[in-house]
Amino acid sequence: MRLFLTGGTGFIGSYVLRAALDSGHQVRALRRSSTATPVIDLPCEPEWVTGTLQTLDPSQMVGIDAVIHLASAGVSPKKATWDELLEANVVGSLRVLEIGELAGIRRFAMAGTCHEYGATAERYQEIPPDAALEPMNSYGASKAAAFQLIRAFAIERDLELFYGRIFSAYADGQYEKNFWPSLRKAALAGEDFPMTSGQQVSDFIPADAVADYFVAACRRPDIKAGRPLVVNIGSGTASTLLSFAQQQWRYFEASGKLLPNHLPDRPNQIPRYVPDLSGLNISPSQQF
Repeated sequence: MRLFLTGGTGFIGSYVLRAALDSGHQVRALRRSSTATPVIDLPCEPEWVTGTLQTLDPSQMVGIDAVIHLASAGVSPKKATWDELLEANVVGSLRVLEIGELAGIRRFAMAGTCHEYGATAERYQEIPPDAALEPMNSYGASKAAAFQLIRAFAIERDLELFYGRIFSAYADGQYEKNFWPSLRKAALAGEDFPMTSGQQVSDFIPADAVADYFVAACRRPDIKAGRPLVVNIGSGTASTLLSFAQQQWRYFEASGKLLPNHLPDRPNQIPRYVPDLSGLNISPSQQF
């Protein structure tokens, strides 16, 4: 297939780009600068297009079969202003759909975040994809607003939309101040690692597994025009942050010590943030 990718030099986007190229797809990837590069090695180079979501033009998407949209601002712990969140996450996401439709594209796979759920997570053991959106931070709020717009646009214009809310992804290339890169750095350096109590339960999924779902979404036969498929993307295994840290600590054969309860828990932390993965996988009879 011929794919158009946004966010291909970001963390998850780099893994999606590699997965698409490994699968033999032709990829045209948008990047903000001609010097921007993915955070991991690729088997080959895609066709790069330099620009932003705001400068997208239908001519850049001519001949494309499906769009994967991952570009986003404000992913924790990086900061973005409200104006930046609005421009990138809301206006930019809608523009991807609008320009893609003008170019004749019908299939779109777009990335959401578990932070869209926010406070509603407190009411579920496993959060269903159709749960109410009650975001508790600016990033989650901007993504929730974008979701409502692009979902309505896809229904109105009869487009094929896959929308995947990503839970706790981790892997090489992740922003160094995120939990897993910080943990790995300490483990490999033989240092102790102070952390919170680690009692929050979540779902931790490797970035390459996340990437596979987005690439597969470009060909899934169960995504119908005007009927968006909304799913959560996770591993299906619930774990406390401390259990996850201990498992990774053993994997890295760390000589230092994990130090739980040495840092305060985040204020208003929801104790359990686990996805219901309904709709994520398709049955063998639906395979392409």
